[in-house]
Amino acid sequence: MTVRLVASDLDGTLLAPGAVLTDRTRAALAEADAAGIVVVAATGRPVTTTAARLDGAPTIRWLVCENGAVLYDRSGKEVVARFPMADGAVPAMVGSLRAGIPDAGLGWEGAGGYGAEAAFLTMSPPREGTPDVVIDRLGPPWPTGVTKLLVGHPELERDDLLARVRPCLVDGLVATASTVSFVEIAGAGIDKAYGVARLCERLGIDRAEVAALGDHINDVALLRWAGRSVAMAGAHPQALAAAGEVAGSNADDGVAAWLEVLLAERGQGSGDGSAGSHVVG
Repeated sequence: MTVRLVASDLDGTLLAPGAVLTDRTRAALAEADAAGIVVVAATGRPVTTTAARLDGAPTIRWLVCENGAVLYDRSGKEVVARFPMADGAVPAMVGSLRAGIPDAGLGWEGAGGYGAEAAFLTMSPPREGTPDVVIDRLGPPWPTGVTKLLVGHPELERDDLLARVRPCLVDGLVATASTVSFVEIAGAGIDKAYGVARLCERLGIDRAEVAALGDHINDVALLRWAGRSVAMAGAHPQALAAAGEVAGSNADDGVAAWLEVLLAERGQGSGDGSAGSHVVG
């Protein structure tokens, strides 16, 4: 089936090392838009830092942020959908984490902004920006409208920390990890696949018409859901296992090269298709 929508992760995928949007990628995004393909950013980042990274890509209108918990329309400059945790799930989840991983530090994101325990910031300093609120211990009172809980640890990172967090999950909440050192927990059933699916419902696009590109654990659900799935060279083993194709790395403009091949297959675009993707055997 024809690809009508491409959902791409940002860090480690669409963006080159250093979170750079290269000239080749900008050109490929513009050509895809001209060909009628909707390119969506699907990222764990919040809207603010996502939009800032995409200043050079005005054709990307739709953002699926916070691992599927927020849909944002850059054209209207508005959040069109938000999928927070149930308020009761936040204290239950924090209590479970306190019992299971007592030395963890916690943060959160939501409609009220970004907050963190002071201990979390020593374990997982933010890559950019500063928290709106810093406290000694999360709740009570509990924040409302939370879209993500962040879990840091003084010794464990990513895969090992994720393995510790998942047995602590309550109420159907979803834990994942990416290139950052901490683990992220979203609401019941919320992941990138959920967010992109909700956007596709708005746009009248079938999942069979979606291609997904990603490189890490938080991309796995989306890669499994999409009609066509592409992992980046050097991606996390779980992302590679979930994908049907492998593109070049983000350091080699892998997304741009894949888009060039896609457009060439449709008889559109100017790419020569020399650095595209191969099917996973």
